[in-house]
Formats: sequence, structure tokens, C-alpha cells
Amino acid sequence: MVRTASFSIGLALFAGTALGGAEPIEGSTASVHGCFGDAAGNLSGGIHQVPMDDEVQEFIDAMNIASAGSLDNRLDLVIVGDGYTAGEMGQFHTDADGIVNSLYQYEPFTSYQSYFRVTKVEVVSNESGVDNDPNTGISRDTALDMSYWCSGIERLLCVNVGKAYNAASAAPDIDQIVAISNSSKYGGAGYSSNNLGTAAGQNSAAADIAIHELGHSLGDLADEYTYGGPTTYTGGELGAKNVSIYDRVEQIDLEWRWHNWMDAAITGFDNPINTYEGGNYSQFGVYRPSSNSMMRSLGRPFNLVSAEQLLREIYREVNPIDDGVPHGAELSRGDSAWIIPMRPLNHDLTVLWYLDDVLRPDLIGDEAVDIADLDLDENEHELRVVVVDGINWVRNETLRDQFMTEHRVYSIPSIVCTADLNGDGVLDFFDISAFLTLFSAGDLAADFNGDGTLDFFDISTFLGTYSSGCP
Repeated sequence: MVRTASFSIGLALFAGTALGGAEPIEGSTASVHGCFGDAAGNLSGGIHQVPMDDEVQEFIDAMNIASAGSLDNRLDLVIVGDGYTAGEMGQFHTDADGIVNSLYQYEPFTSYQSYFRVTKVEVVSNESGVDNDPNTGISRDTALDMSYWCSGIERLLCVNVGKAYNAASAAPDIDQIVAISNSSKYGGAGYSSNNLGTAAGQNSAAADIAIHELGHSLGDLADEYTYGGPTTYTGGELGAKNVSIYDRVEQIDLEWRWHNWMDAAITGFDNPINTYEGGNYSQFGVYRPSSNSMMRSLGRPFNLVSAEQLLREIYREVNPIDDGVPHGAELSRGDSAWIIPMRPLNHDLTVLWYLDDVLRPDLIGDEAVDIADLDLDENEHELRVVVVDGINWVRNETLRDQFMTEHRVYSIPSIVCTADLNGDGVLDFFDISAFLTLFSAGDLAADFNGDGTLDFFDISTFLGTYSSGCP
């Protein structure tokens, strides 16, 4: 789903805070990925430090806390634009749509398109274009202070993070932001810690830049190209899941990183998986999972190791059950338990029902269960539904259990047989005797029709209940 929201820069909380304007707190910086491709799409670049006001980070953290537990059950991708005047909103929508449409051409985004909610926020700038485009020294009055030549690097396209977030707050929720410039000059940046990426709106490679940067900001993936760092990496193990200092034999022996993906090849991804030397800006001493994925070259598919991590992050925001009877509900014997699972393209989530912890094979795949059809006895029972995404793009079963599986449990109370007055579980002469004793004594425990008096109608109701047996 794609929707449009509007934003007035006059209401911005950070209208006076700019990465290139107000002085940031000394020593406060953010790590930003700057990845740039050549004519063939081969990437180079690295991680750069750009100024970051601590108040901006506090604002972003507060927004993230406020949006935690959002009930929309979608990953909210918000696109904001900079350097688009009021008369250029059509161009903004064209540029934003191009990026979104290209995103869904790459797995896992193709199959999980329904998990995303995209909001385009119209941000009006006073002047068209952004700073330092096409050359340094050009300054424009824009809403989000986007600028080339960030930190002295021509194609590093920075944005005022606080203003970008403030503009994006016009959307229903924020999980990821893509800020696009009204420019055709090649450039981009990935603010991994801020879930934000930038791209040039009209550059022919803009969409792939944005998608690559989403690999950083959404998947916490490392770059897999070999330029920008030491020729040979000699440090310890790296944090990102798609790079490692261990080769094939070592990973298999240690059961480490992508050991369970070795030799895997699935259509739609960069195949096959192995350990290819070079990655994380070094030619030697680091290994990557595939030969030439999106994290190495523009226009390439992701590899399966990266896709697994992207799915992990998507499922951080999206539960497998989209709607249904709430977890913990008490159900009567005339109720139905129902759920609506999320619906990826090309495969269904698995729906399993357990009665008292015993799988009911006859109910596999059902999205609704009538309690009356379960043939329950009068005792208390528990009904549990488990919805799991069993896609074979994930081999880390701990990840699947933690993020891609959802349980809902429902209680079904026992039936109290009101005619069993002596509580032995059997209706017999002793229950009739007990009723007559209570009735004769004027005890309201014999008030079977509940009208507050003891009369013929209570006798009739008791006998009716007795004759029907305990349901």
C-alpha cells in the first residue's frame, strides 16, 4: 500500500538544527555508509563520520519509543523529498514511485511486498535542488538540508536527520526512511543506526542506491566490496552476518555464520553460497557469502545469507498473525477461534492448531475453528494456534522461532453440571435427594431458575437439567 502525507516545514521541531548549519555538539558524530558504483555498477566507498547533534538522536530515540508496539503490523517505509518546490510535487511522486517499484523487483522484497506500508510525505522546499549540486559552493534553501560533498566526499549525499524524521512523522508510523534529493547527480548514504538512507531522485541508479542502503539500514548488512579499507584485514571477527574472517572449512568446523548455507542456490538470489575472499572494504582476510550480490554491486540480487537477515528485520516489525481472536481469550463452547495470517506472495504461512498440546492434523491450514466441532468433554481445555513462516530462505531455526513464529493460546472453561449437587460427577438419586433437602430447607442453592424464590419452577428446571444429563 502506498499513501501520501503532507508536511509543513514551518512546524518542524528541528527547523533550526542542521548538519551544515547549527553547530553540533563537539565530538558527536554518526557512522554513515557511502557506497558509490562505477559504470558497471561495481561499488566502492566506506564508512564515514558525519556530524550529529545529540538532541537529534534523543528526538529519534523518543519517536522510536513512542511508536513501539504499533498495531498496524506493517513495516512502515517513509519516503521524504528535499529540494522539491510546491510546483514540483509531481516530480517527487514520480521519483519516489520509481524507487518503490524497483524495490519490489528484488527478493525478499518481491515476495514480502504485502508486509510493507509505504508513505510518501510531501515536503515543500523554498528552492529547487540541493546544496553542492552540481558543484561545491552552491547553497539552496531547502527543507531537509540535503547536500553533496558531505564530509568532503563528492557523492556522499547527507541529510539533516532530525528534519528528515520530523517530516516523516506525518506518516502513520516510521520504521525506515528514504530521503531523496531533487537531483540527477549520483549520490547516496546509509545511516545504519538511524534506519535512514538517501538517494538522488532522478539518477538512473537511484533506485539501486536506495535498495543497497536499505541493506545497511534495514538488514544491518556489511558492504561486500573490497575497496576503502586495508588491503588485508587482520582484525577480529566482524559484526555483520554477511562477512566473516573464517573460510568455508573453518565455518563448517565451527558451525559458524553461514555454514548451513554452503553450496545453496535458490532462484532469485546471488548463487551459490560459499566463502569468497574479499569484503568489508578489504581484498584479503575477509570472506563474503556469494560472488557478486547487491551488497557488492548495484543491480545485483541479494544473496541468501543477506535475505535471511532482511527477513529477520522485517519480522521484527510484522507479526505472522495479522488479525484474529486476541491471545489469552476465554472461549465458550459456542464460539469460534479465528486468525488471519500474513500473506506473502507465492507461499502461505503454516497454520497449526493444538488441543491440549496435541496437534490436530485435521485442522492444519484452517483459519477458523468452531469450538463445538471439537467434541470436547466437560473438562477445561486449551486451544493453541501456531502460525509460522516456513520459507526455505531461512535456515537459522532459532531465528525462525523467535521472529517468524507466533503463538496464540485460548482457554475453554469446564462445564459445571449444576444438577450434580453432591459433586461426584454422576447424576443419580443422591442428587435428587440433595435438591429436595435444599428446597425443603429454603436454601437458595435450590433456586435453579435464578428468580430469587423457591417454587414449582425451580423443581421443573432442576428436573429438566437432571434429565438432560451433564452436557
